[in-house]
Amino acid sequence: MTPFAEIFHGDRILEIKMQSNEKNTFDFEAFVLFQQILNKHANNPNLRVLLFTSAQTQFFSNGIEPTLMYGKMESDVRRSVEQLLRTAQTYFHFPVPTIAVINGHCMAAGAVFALFSDYRYMVDKGGRIGFSEAIVGLNFPSIPTIVLQDLVGVKATRDLLFTGKQIKGPEAKDIGLVDELYRADDLYPEAMKFAESLSKLTYNSSRGMKTALREPYRAQMESLFQLDADHFTKVILSPDGQEGFLSLIEKRRPKFST
Repeated sequence: MTPFAEIFHGDRILEIKMQSNEKNTFDFEAFVLFQQILNKHANNPNLRVLLFTSAQTQFFSNGIEPTLMYGKMESDVRRSVEQLLRTAQTYFHFPVPTIAVINGHCMAAGAVFALFSDYRYMVDKGGRIGFSEAIVGLNFPSIPTIVLQDLVGVKATRDLLFTGKQIKGPEAKDIGLVDELYRADDLYPEAMKFAESLSKLTYNSSRGMKTALREPYRAQMESLFQLDADHFTKVILSPDGQEGFLSLIEKRRPKFST
């Protein structure tokens, strides 16, 4: 089964549904395929809005598949890190409004994709969202840090990153990390209702507003790309980084050496 389903609702709303595994983790091929799908649809003149959804009920996305980064050579880790960053940037700059429909747990790289959406609709109960990198001994790239600070402020970003805490929907809405909360049965219909309202935008409004919101970040993202790739690769390959990914594979608490 392909990791993503592409579903058109009429000719103006595209839904990309994650269905890779029970936690919707991303391996290298999933990152590549997601970027390819985004590029394929970017120039569709009819498209007005993208819904990013999950076929699972417990997880929106748990981020990177830990086996992708554990026990690998430096060249393989770097290739995976650079692909992750490129795919995330491609999604961030997708030329029409994007809506993440967060129907379950949303962690780490999965939370970055949610963060990089224009809107985030989340289930009111049974899901958490967070940037858990610190818990498994990793750093956090500067590019999503900048976006997160702009969204929720420096203080909330500081607390989310240093603690790695995963917060429930009401707290996420309070700090501005998500836009709306709905009961599980209402989440998708409400997101679709909002997508339908956005689909009425003209071509120039849909793409022009998105460009105005995103283009100011482009040069900064490109200038920081190599720094983020180098640092993240180095940390993943460190003993603590490897222990962090091994702990995820073995489903236990990490035992760090430093």
